[in-house]
Amino acid sequence: MSVQEIQSQLAKLTPQEQASVARFLETLRQTHAPEFARELAQGHREMDAGRKISEAELAKLLAATRS
Repeated sequence: MSVQEIQSQLAKLTPQEQASVARFLETLRQTHAPEFARELAQGHREMDAGRKISEAELAKLLAATRS
């Protein structure tokens, strides 16, 4: 399928479907970015060095940011 064909099909989607596709494409773009790989590798190094939190601690942090 060509880019033009994809664009034609995207134009037929509802606004909600287009937004979903846009989110998917942005996620795809970010995960293929070199800085994403560097950040992920840094996170792995930190975890390997013992910098971790428990699931309960994570839940507390997330709850606090939602308040």
